[in-house]
Amino acid sequence: MSRQQGSSAGHAPRQYTSAALSGGAFLAAACFVVALAAELAGSEPGGGSMTDFAAVTDGLLAFTPWAWATLGVYAVVVTPLLGLIVTAWEYSSVGDRRSVGLAVAVIAVLVTSAVISILR
Repeated sequence: MSRQQGSSAGHAPRQYTSAALSGGAFLAAACFVVALAAELAGSEPGGGSMTDFAAVTDGLLAFTPWAWATLGVYAVVVTPLLGLIVTAWEYSSVGDRRSVGLAVAVIAVLVTSAVISILR
């Protein structure tokens, strides 16, 4: 079997990475649309700290624009990380250790910078 007849045909896998990134973008957009609809419906705006997960959960149940927009922001922030995790998994499935290492290194940088920014 030639290299071009293989399942990856010389190309990096990207089906699940694309799905993860598209799904995250769709989820974020949907949350922002719900926030806008809640605002237009006259719901109480709500408010609080984005790191107060109980307040965000209560706000989601109460249909407050702040909570739905916050959930959208969470989706925007987590989507690239999820995409990198899926990318690392896809590259590992074809044995490309160098690309897996690069994806893991970028994940480490993202997580480290997030932890530093939260602790500051």
